[in-house]
Amino acid sequence: MDDAVALLFRFTMYVLFGLTLETVFAVCGIERALGCEVRRRVPKRYLEGFASLYMIPLHGLGVLFGFEAAHDAIRDLAWPLRLLVYAAGITAAEAAWGFVLDKTIGLYPWDYYADSRFKVFRRGYTLWTLVPGWGLAGMALETYSDLMRHLSPHVVAFFS
Repeated sequence: MDDAVALLFRFTMYVLFGLTLETVFAVCGIERALGCEVRRRVPKRYLEGFASLYMIPLHGLGVLFGFEAAHDAIRDLAWPLRLLVYAAGITAAEAAWGFVLDKTIGLYPWDYYADSRFKVFRRGYTLWTLVPGWGLAGMALETYSDLMRHLSPHVVAFFS
């Protein structure tokens, strides 16, 4: 039971972290990465961001079982090598998740990538311009992941 509480805590915190970063990026950086404007429902001055609930499995399970294991495996490498691993791995995960969603439910939440000249694959499952950002996100996620792992036993003790 304790392991389940720890996993549920980290899953939830990774989902919240990921959806928050998506929303902030949608407000501040997506148009630069796309190289074109995003059609918005409201004027940009409202700082409206967007995220999709379809991302919950990727943020939660992907970080919990993919990123944590990768971080443990490469923890002792020099930071430039870790950055490259994260850039490639997170880019591949985004493209794979976009492909899976597109083939199973007929859409993927960031389908506006297809409008970009920087798209990867014809359908735009990811962008070349995001690759460096994914590397930096992985570096930031190292600290966040270590913090969540450190806090997990305290959360378990609280609920026990």
